[in-house]
Amino acid sequence: MKNFRYLIILFFVSIFLLSNSAQPGVWNAGGSGSFTLLYPEDTIAYKKIQMKSENIYMQLYEGFATVKGDYYFNNTAKDTLKIKVGYPVNNVFENVKFHHKVNEVRVDGLYKVKGLTNEKELKIYEKPNSKNENWYVWEVVFPPKEITKFTVYFLVNTNNAKITQGYNADKKNAFIYLIETGSLWKSPIEKGNFYAQLKNNISIKNCKTSAPTNLFFNDKNNILKFEMENYGKKPDENFVVSYSETLSNFNFNKITQKSDFYFSEIEQFSKNNFNQLNFSEIKTNNVYDVGGVENATIDFIFYAAIYGVPLFIAFIIIFILVIIYKNYQKKKSLKKRKI
Repeated sequence: MKNFRYLIILFFVSIFLLSNSAQPGVWNAGGSGSFTLLYPEDTIAYKKIQMKSENIYMQLYEGFATVKGDYYFNNTAKDTLKIKVGYPVNNVFENVKFHHKVNEVRVDGLYKVKGLTNEKELKIYEKPNSKNENWYVWEVVFPPKEITKFTVYFLVNTNNAKITQGYNADKKNAFIYLIETGSLWKSPIEKGNFYAQLKNNISIKNCKTSAPTNLFFNDKNNILKFEMENYGKKPDENFVVSYSETLSNFNFNKITQKSDFYFSEIEQFSKNNFNQLNFSEIKTNNVYDVGGVENATIDFIFYAAIYGVPLFIAFIIIFILVIIYKNYQKKKSLKKRKI
């Protein structure tokens, strides 16, 4: 009975321990949001403006990243549409492919963000405040039957990310690009080109990724690339990359003071003729896989509770039966000698 009670206690203890496992995923990563129609008065534009294509450029440094996005919108209506476009500061979402992996993008205010239409800088219509906690907003005019180019630049802090899996956690630099779902724009997005350059001598060998399509790599210029076509009809898998260890005493404020330099760097990067570069398909480790011994320890306790105790009891019973059998054989042998 005592052994049975121990078994029950160990079983419930193991269940309790497992239920405390942290939510798996990538947390506090720097990254990008996606453009959204925000205001009720703009519902006239619902499904009339198509995000026709996007070119996204990312430069990943130790501690931070610079992003430039070129978005090409097509107003399919007959009239000019003037709407407010919002870009989120923070977002939490599940990974499409790994459904139980929850990701949190925190861009800390989209440092030094600026938006342009057709190369002309726009005044920010509204910044995050008490009434609007999560959005940078621009008012954009979309002429009928024309392509309007909207460009955005910003810096993000990638140094505070944590990747969790059960009881294991890796503190890494991590970046997430949210692929536009197209839910409020006229679908589909016909073409998307995505380029991420590893700076500061960051090695591709230290990178872990999750991507919506096959990844390609240009070794000479340290550039990751993937492409998408006819997407945004439903939620798509996002681009997630972890690429270096967390830096201690990292001062992101100093980086933001050099925003003009980093924006000029990514502007130069975006001018590359990527079609002339040689890219080879590459496979990396899964960004959601975390090393460590904690999960293995918990697994050991769990399986020990389920299988170890019964096996131990069985071993004790067998051991006792063997002793009884040997004693029986010994007594039987002594009787034969007396006879």
